[in-house]
Amino acid sequence: MPGTAPQDQERAGSYRVLIVDDNRDAANTLAALAKLWGYEAQTAYDGRTGLEKARTFRPDCLVLDIGLPGIDGYTLAHRVRQHPTLHGAKLIALSAFSSEEHHQRIREAGFDYHLVKPADPAQLEGILKMLEHAVKLMERTESLAQQNVSLAQETKELLSEVKADIQGVKEELREVKEELREVKEEIDHAD
Repeated sequence: MPGTAPQDQERAGSYRVLIVDDNRDAANTLAALAKLWGYEAQTAYDGRTGLEKARTFRPDCLVLDIGLPGIDGYTLAHRVRQHPTLHGAKLIALSAFSSEEHHQRIREAGFDYHLVKPADPAQLEGILKMLEHAVKLMERTESLAQQNVSLAQETKELLSEVKADIQGVKEELREVKEELREVKEEIDHAD
């Protein structure tokens, strides 16, 4: 769902959020809030673990701290964007950095949104709701497109049947016309 989201047809369930922050309390609090909002949420406390969890959990959205130990948030975002099953996940940068240089680096790393710490929970909830709604709309659109393809195929098959029926009727009409012509000739010769 490249430019699609990482959902699979076989994977049903709630919108998945992975929070990666080395501040365990902050990560756990955001995960608890996400769960209260109805999302499936997991946490990681460093970039390497975050990437490993992302590969197995396959989140729809990752909330990434920038100043992570090991792999920083920029690098993690870049790796997520390069991963075949994760590249469509939405990325939210969560950082105390707010300078224009960091905004530029955040955009270049492929983040979709940037929240400055301490993040307003209502703002994060609003972004997650919007992203979840967009995924649902995309899934519904794909479903409708598949239905349209099926209906188009059925219509094509029905048109072929109708054409065959019309051809049969035309043939029968030719036969009837021929019989009528023969009858008329017989009547004309009988006179």
